Amino acid sequence: MADLRARLEALRQTLKEREKKEAPFFQPKHFLEGWERFGEYTFRRIERIPLDPDANLLLDLQDGAKYFLSCSLDQLCWYDTETTGLSGGAGTVIFLFGIAQVSSSGIMVQQFFLSDFPGEAEFLTRLLESIPFSATTRFLSYNGAAYDFPLLKTRYLLHRLSPPSMHQLDLLYLVRRLWKKSLPDCSLPTVERFVLHKERSIDIPGRLIPQVYFQYLRWGALDEIKGVIQHHKDDLLSLVYLFALLGSLMREPMNIEGLDSTALGLMAATRNPIKGWKFLEELAKNGNPVALERVSRRFRTEGKDEEGHRLRTPYIKVFFSVALEELKHLEHVRKDYEAAMELAQFWMNKDLPIPVRVDLCRRLERLRNKISTLKLVGN
Repeated sequence: MADLRARLEALRQTLKEREKKEAPFFQPKHFLEGWERFGEYTFRRIERIPLDPDANLLLDLQDGAKYFLSCSLDQLCWYDTETTGLSGGAGTVIFLFGIAQVSSSGIMVQQFFLSDFPGEAEFLTRLLESIPFSATTRFLSYNGAAYDFPLLKTRYLLHRLSPPSMHQLDLLYLVRRLWKKSLPDCSLPTVERFVLHKERSIDIPGRLIPQVYFQYLRWGALDEIKGVIQHHKDDLLSLVYLFALLGSLMREPMNIEGLDSTALGLMAATRNPIKGWKFLEELAKNGNPVALERVSRRFRTEGKDEEGHRLRTPYIKVFFSVALEELKHLEHVRKDYEAAMELAQFWMNKDLPIPVRVDLCRRLERLRNKISTLKLVGN
């Protein structure tokens, strides 16, 4: 027993010597300039950024709020997080949470920083007290629906706190719909470079952010944590400008290099029907096959069959989907079975999938029967 006690004491002395050689864990009493202490472990910074008087940012954001969320600009709140890991899971903690709100006076950015893990419950409580989690607020994020909000909800539940509700629009899904065919990927840095035409002069890669935070916890290193905070702020501002661009495209759809014009037209048609369908009609006149098909269907449902016929005619031997709409028109509206037979036979000579050829055969047989019947009646 005495021998065991001696061994434990020797181990204790060894650990004390090791602790003397190593620096103690950082215990922050203050943070960066411009930040206020917002709790024992929580710091907050509020920054107001004036608007460019020559820019249409307010108008574009108002249109975005109108067309995407049916709300006003003062109900919008962009948010973003920085975490201790990129894959999620119960061990991943949010250490930086930020929101951006826009008014005529400028962009207000609020950032909340967690200085150490024991203060996470306090940090989450301060968020509830400071951020407008209400039924009327509409949150905007980038991959927030799949990552940020589920993680935030998990952290509240782990601390037995009631998680906030978020009515949110995830801008990542809109970007994928409009730009995925032209972009190398749909990450926010890629969107900044190729869509917003914005270059960050100095930036820290997202994959290194957890490592920088752990270094801050261990040593209190502030130089690199400044880069994380700036990265986070830049992300928030990029979300604001991205949504402004989307708002301008809903107000006035236009062809932009790299943008999927058809996807834009279809998106705009559901949110701003007058401008959206006008844009799709222009695409159709220029031979866009998807636009031709959609506009033709719309003309048919509105009883504008002859307008649809004139729109399709130059392309009925170019795109099969357009020819199919024309076949329906010739057979069921015009009753011009001979013209329908000619068009169907033209496409039967093309290399089409077997199910399509089977349907064409049925159509041809039906047309022959109708032509035969008309000849018998005529005789």
